[in-house]
Amino acid sequence: MFRLNYLPSQGNIIFKFTMNKSRNFLLLMLVVLIISCNKTPPENSNDNLILATLYNYYSAEYEALTFQAYNIAEERLINIKKERPAETNFAIVLDIDETILNNSPYQAKLIHENIFYDSCWNDWCNAALATTIPGAQNFLNLADSLGFHIFYISNRKEKFVKEGTVKNMKENGLPQVTDEHFLLRTTERSKTSRRSQIEKDYEIVMLLGDNLGDFFEDAASPSDRSAQVTDLQKEFGNRFIVLPNAMYGNWVDALKINGNPEIVDSLMVEMIGGEW
Repeated sequence: MFRLNYLPSQGNIIFKFTMNKSRNFLLLMLVVLIISCNKTPPENSNDNLILATLYNYYSAEYEALTFQAYNIAEERLINIKKERPAETNFAIVLDIDETILNNSPYQAKLIHENIFYDSCWNDWCNAALATTIPGAQNFLNLADSLGFHIFYISNRKEKFVKEGTVKNMKENGLPQVTDEHFLLRTTERSKTSRRSQIEKDYEIVMLLGDNLGDFFEDAASPSDRSAQVTDLQKEFGNRFIVLPNAMYGNWVDALKINGNPEIVDSLMVEMIGGEW
């Protein structure tokens, strides 16, 4: 057994031990405890998300942009149906995250608790708490009423979050949330093969998403991605409807940022373009 006495001395704690063979072990544990409690918190690597996350949740301008996107999409669907009223195999394909469901509260958690993106992503998905992007529900209900087949393609992993995602979508009153129309990620991240699967039986007349990969196989570099957009510029607002998302996406990977302040600084210097 041992007896532990302590008394304050010049702002510090002095420990006096009367102990048996446990003394060395206790001293070691004390050192470990002191060191761990005095660790400096790591620099918040998610600070770059702050303005983008606040924008996606609080700004009226963000709402205006999503309403604008879905208004254009609704007009296009109505015109397509008028042009070919007898067609029954029209399909529309949508991404889920930041296209239908708003995950900015999850992004806020990453910032507030300074945690990695995938540390509790499955928990968030299975909690089924995400609300819909402004304009999404009305658009999907219109598409359903006009007889369009709605397919949801997402890189949420089917193995871990399908049940929670289906629950979230259904609780938000979204149509055609069935196994046939729900294509989550099983292996590869690319959505090309899943779109091709749909095209075997349906004509895809519209795609909606927040990332170029939601429309076509996007390139890796910023310049090549920009060239792709230029080449396909007539499709945007027509067959391709893009939703705003500055929080994350393939554009971040293309810039190779990954929370690295040195890369961010170099990108800023490049933007400035010298002294002026």
